[in-house]
Amino acid sequence: MHQKDNKVIEKLFSHPMSMNIEWNEVKHMLETLGAEIDMTHHSHIKIKLGDQVKTFTTFHKMLGDKHEIKELQHMLEAAGHAPKAS
Repeated sequence: MHQKDNKVIEKLFSHPMSMNIEWNEVKHMLETLGAEIDMTHHSHIKIKLGDQVKTFTTFHKMLGDKHEIKELQHMLEAAGHAPKAS
């Protein structure tokens, strides 16, 4: 995984929660991890990572919903991609 992707994961798990995370960076990081990302017929985004599947409302330029960021955190944790504790 690229250093840029690691920084995106760090942003997703930051405390306090970062509200300026670009969707394109998250999408790239997820694809690097092997996720499948599809648009549904209802303008939602379906993300499959390992055995985890989540559907989100369409992200525009930035992630801005704390609930969706939490869902991404849970998905990454379940797939073994949470940041290592320092």
